[in-house]
Amino acid sequence: MKILRSIGALVAGFLTCFVLAILTDVVLVMAGVLPDPKHPELYSDGLYVIIFAYTTLYSGVGGWVTARVAATKPLQHALVLGVLGMSASAFGAWANWDKATGHEWYPIALIIMAIPACYAGGWLHARRKHA
Repeated sequence: MKILRSIGALVAGFLTCFVLAILTDVVLVMAGVLPDPKHPELYSDGLYVIIFAYTTLYSGVGGWVTARVAATKPLQHALVLGVLGMSASAFGAWANWDKATGHEWYPIALIIMAIPACYAGGWLHARRKHA
């Protein structure tokens, strides 16, 4: 039963990150802040900084959710979520590298940020729980 709870914690954290990021993307496109995703050539470094900022925040929230749902070892679960996020970011960077022309820092930053952000979210949950 613990394994199902662990898997559920990871799924909950991953879905939290994914859904929040997609919803934010949609809202920002609808508001005219971000251009249509079909035109990555219109994205500037400034826009990528904004996307990176909320992606980092949502990764931390996902780490917090994962730690909160995990039955045991919340920090380890948050760390595993970070590894999954890093892997997904690495795959995304590989699959879309040709579209990152001039903005190669962005997919690399996502790869680097995944583990620390998720772990920080898990740490915040663990700290609050012990306070």
